[in-house]
Amino acid sequence: MSFQEQLAEAMTQLAEQTKKIQEVQEELARTSASATSKDRMVTATVNAHGEIVSFKFHTEGYRTMPAAQLAEVLKTTVNTARAEMSTKVSGTVRPLMGAQEELANGFFGGGGELDDLLAPLRAMRPEGLAETVLGKDRRPSANRGEEDGLYG
Repeated sequence: MSFQEQLAEAMTQLAEQTKKIQEVQEELARTSASATSKDRMVTATVNAHGEIVSFKFHTEGYRTMPAAQLAEVLKTTVNTARAEMSTKVSGTVRPLMGAQEELANGFFGGGGELDDLLAPLRAMRPEGLAETVLGKDRRPSANRGEEDGLYG
């Protein structure tokens, strides 16, 4: 296969991947997750960024609750909704990762089949590269939402 053909194939694959990413972004923009408190008093809804979209109070009980108790109910309910959203986001995004996640894990020392193959490249990487990309004291994670703390 000639260089021109390889380049054309790579560009086609890039266009396909870009289209898939755009579709996922659009899907996530329409996605939300909700959780209802154990006492069924309130439902919290969050978007794909973990931001609170709404609270729906099903009873008037919150009006007479001590502030600390209400705060705990709201915090727990929102965190449950965020955890549900994290699962949805991970499931939606994971198919896009494919070999890229394995490559990143291999390059940054996450183990796996690429570890031995990429060992010489890791030895040549500039000092501090992983920290620059991942943040100080951070390692690649299979669950990005969990790693960067966006979803609870």
